[in-house]
Amino acid sequence: MIDPATLPQLAHARQDDFEVMRYQLIANDDILDDEFDAIIAAIATPIIAQTDCTLCGNCCHKLDVYLTPDDANRLSVGIHIPLTTLLTDTIRDARAVGEWGRFAHSPCRFLSDKKCTVYEHRPQTCRDYPVFTPDFRWMLDDMIDGATICPIIYETLCAVWDYVEHDLYGK
Repeated sequence: MIDPATLPQLAHARQDDFEVMRYQLIANDDILDDEFDAIIAAIATPIIAQTDCTLCGNCCHKLDVYLTPDDANRLSVGIHIPLTTLLTDTIRDARAVGEWGRFAHSPCRFLSDKKCTVYEHRPQTCRDYPVFTPDFRWMLDDMIDGATICPIIYETLCAVWDYVEHDLYGK
Protein backbone atom coordinates (compact mmCIF):
# COMPACT_ATOMS: atom_id res chain seq x y z
CA MET A 1 0.00 0.00 0.00
CA ILE A 2 1.11 3.53 -0.70
CA ASP A 3 2.37 5.39 2.35
CA PRO A 4 -0.52 7.69 3.31
CA ALA A 5 1.93 10.43 4.26
CA THR A 6 3.10 10.67 0.64
CA LEU A 7 -0.39 10.86 -0.89
CA PRO A 8 -0.62 14.64 -1.14
CA GLN A 9 2.66 14.81 -3.07
CA LEU A 10 1.76 11.87 -5.31
CA ALA A 11 -1.72 13.19 -6.03
CA HIS A 12 -0.45 16.68 -6.78
CA ALA A 13 2.13 15.22 -9.18
CA ARG A 14 -0.71 13.45 -11.05
CA GLN A 15 -3.15 16.39 -10.86
CA ASP A 16 -2.78 17.29 -14.55
CA ASP A 17 -3.27 13.67 -15.64
CA PHE A 18 -6.39 13.37 -13.51
CA GLU A 19 -7.80 16.66 -14.86
CA VAL A 20 -7.18 15.58 -18.46
CA MET A 21 -8.86 12.26 -17.69
CA ARG A 22 -11.84 14.09 -16.14
CA TYR A 23 -12.19 16.26 -19.23
CA GLN A 24 -11.91 13.26 -21.56
CA LEU A 25 -14.49 11.24 -19.66
CA ILE A 26 -17.01 14.06 -19.42
CA ALA A 27 -16.60 14.82 -23.12
CA ASN A 28 -16.93 11.14 -24.12
CA ASP A 29 -20.56 10.20 -24.52
CA ASP A 30 -19.76 6.99 -26.44
CA ILE A 31 -19.90 5.02 -23.18
CA LEU A 32 -23.09 5.23 -21.16
CA ASP A 33 -22.70 6.12 -17.49
CA ASP A 34 -23.94 2.69 -16.34
CA GLU A 35 -21.43 0.93 -18.60
CA PHE A 36 -18.61 3.15 -17.40
CA ASP A 37 -19.61 2.62 -13.76
CA ALA A 38 -19.33 -1.14 -14.34
CA ILE A 39 -15.80 -0.63 -15.68
CA ILE A 40 -14.92 1.51 -12.66
CA ALA A 41 -16.30 -1.11 -10.27
CA ALA A 42 -14.16 -3.76 -11.99
CA ILE A 43 -11.09 -1.54 -11.63
CA ALA A 44 -11.74 -0.45 -8.02
CA THR A 45 -12.84 -3.77 -6.51
CA PRO A 46 -9.40 -5.45 -6.42
CA ILE A 47 -7.77 -2.23 -5.21
CA ILE A 48 -10.25 -2.02 -2.34
CA ALA A 49 -9.74 -5.71 -1.54
CA GLN A 50 -5.94 -5.41 -1.31
CA THR A 51 -5.93 -2.23 0.78
CA ASP A 52 -5.74 -2.42 4.55
CA CYS A 53 -7.43 0.76 5.77
CA THR A 54 -6.17 0.13 9.31
CA LEU A 55 -2.71 1.11 8.07
CA CYS A 56 -3.95 4.54 7.04
CA GLY A 57 -6.89 6.16 8.83
CA ASN A 58 -6.55 9.38 6.82
CA CYS A 59 -10.28 9.56 6.18
CA CYS A 60 -10.96 9.38 9.92
CA HIS A 61 -8.48 12.19 10.48
CA LYS A 62 -9.46 14.51 7.68
CA LEU A 63 -13.07 14.05 6.59
CA ASP A 64 -16.34 15.08 8.17
CA VAL A 65 -18.45 12.08 9.11
CA TYR A 66 -22.14 12.60 8.50
CA LEU A 67 -24.76 10.62 10.34
CA THR A 68 -28.43 9.93 9.85
CA PRO A 69 -30.71 9.44 12.82
CA ASP A 70 -30.45 5.68 12.15
CA ASP A 71 -26.65 5.93 12.37
CA ALA A 72 -26.89 7.82 15.66
CA ASN A 73 -29.30 5.24 17.09
CA ARG A 74 -27.12 2.30 15.98
CA LEU A 75 -24.04 3.94 17.48
CA SER A 76 -25.83 4.82 20.71
CA VAL A 77 -27.07 1.26 21.21
CA GLY A 78 -23.78 -0.30 20.09
CA ILE A 79 -21.54 1.66 22.43
CA HIS A 80 -24.05 1.88 25.27
CA ILE A 81 -24.25 5.68 25.41
CA PRO A 82 -27.69 7.27 25.75
CA LEU A 83 -28.75 8.92 22.50
CA THR A 84 -29.20 12.28 24.22
CA THR A 85 -25.61 12.14 25.50
CA LEU A 86 -24.32 11.13 22.07
CA LEU A 87 -26.24 13.99 20.43
CA THR A 88 -24.92 16.47 22.98
CA ASP A 89 -21.29 15.37 23.23
CA THR A 90 -20.45 13.75 19.92
CA ILE A 91 -22.75 14.92 17.13
CA ARG A 92 -23.09 18.52 16.02
CA ASP A 93 -25.82 19.90 13.82
CA ALA A 94 -28.14 17.09 14.95
CA ARG A 95 -31.62 18.07 13.91
CA ALA A 96 -35.02 16.58 13.38
CA VAL A 97 -35.49 12.96 12.36
CA GLY A 98 -34.52 12.43 8.74
CA GLU A 99 -31.88 15.16 8.67
CA TRP A 100 -28.14 14.85 8.99
CA GLY A 101 -25.71 15.59 11.77
CA ARG A 102 -21.96 15.11 11.87
CA PHE A 103 -19.31 14.13 14.34
CA ALA A 104 -18.19 17.16 16.32
CA HIS A 105 -14.59 16.01 16.67
CA SER A 106 -11.83 15.76 14.11
CA PRO A 107 -10.05 13.46 13.99
CA CYS A 108 -12.86 11.10 14.80
CA ARG A 109 -12.97 10.48 18.54
CA PHE A 110 -13.64 6.79 17.86
CA LEU A 111 -10.28 6.36 16.12
CA SER A 112 -7.49 4.68 18.04
CA ASP A 113 -4.14 4.01 16.38
CA LYS A 114 -5.69 4.18 12.88
CA LYS A 115 -8.44 1.74 13.84
CA CYS A 116 -12.13 2.38 14.36
CA THR A 117 -13.19 1.48 17.88
CA VAL A 118 -16.87 1.40 16.89
CA TYR A 119 -16.40 -0.44 13.60
CA GLU A 120 -19.48 -2.66 13.94
CA HIS A 121 -21.62 0.38 14.73
CA ARG A 122 -20.02 2.98 12.45
CA PRO A 123 -22.14 5.37 10.34
CA GLN A 124 -23.16 4.43 6.83
CA THR A 125 -20.90 7.10 5.31
CA CYS A 126 -17.93 5.33 6.91
CA ARG A 127 -19.17 1.95 5.68
CA ASP A 128 -19.47 3.22 2.12
CA TYR A 129 -16.24 5.25 1.84
CA PRO A 130 -14.81 5.63 -0.72
CA VAL A 131 -17.73 5.71 -3.14
CA PHE A 132 -16.93 5.45 -6.85
CA THR A 133 -20.31 4.64 -8.32
CA PRO A 134 -22.91 5.44 -9.43
CA ASP A 135 -21.94 8.39 -11.59
CA PHE A 136 -18.15 8.12 -11.30
CA ARG A 137 -17.71 10.38 -14.30
CA TRP A 138 -19.64 13.16 -12.59
CA MET A 139 -17.92 12.74 -9.20
CA LEU A 140 -14.41 13.12 -10.54
CA ASP A 141 -13.82 16.55 -8.99
CA ASP A 142 -14.43 15.05 -5.54
CA MET A 143 -12.40 11.95 -6.43
CA ILE A 144 -9.43 14.04 -7.54
CA ASP A 145 -9.56 15.95 -4.25
CA GLY A 146 -9.90 12.65 -2.35
CA ALA A 147 -6.75 11.26 -3.98
CA THR A 148 -4.71 13.37 -1.55
CA ILE A 149 -6.36 11.57 1.39
CA CYS A 150 -7.19 8.01 0.39
CA PRO A 151 -4.80 5.44 -1.11
CA ILE A 152 -7.77 3.58 -2.61
CA ILE A 153 -8.94 6.67 -4.46
CA TYR A 154 -5.42 7.53 -5.63
CA GLU A 155 -4.67 4.02 -6.89
CA THR A 156 -8.09 3.74 -8.54
CA LEU A 157 -7.62 7.05 -10.35
CA CYS A 158 -4.19 5.91 -11.54
CA ALA A 159 -5.69 2.64 -12.81
CA VAL A 160 -8.57 4.50 -14.50
CA TRP A 161 -6.01 6.83 -16.12
CA ASP A 162 -4.21 3.79 -17.51
CA TYR A 163 -7.51 2.36 -18.76
CA VAL A 164 -8.52 5.64 -20.40
CA GLU A 165 -5.14 6.17 -22.03
CA HIS A 166 -4.47 2.60 -23.18
CA ASP A 167 -7.78 0.80 -23.53
CA LEU A 168 -10.31 3.54 -24.20
CA TYR A 169 -8.21 5.72 -26.46
CA GLY A 170 -5.51 3.21 -27.43
CA LYS A 171 -2.54 5.48 -26.79
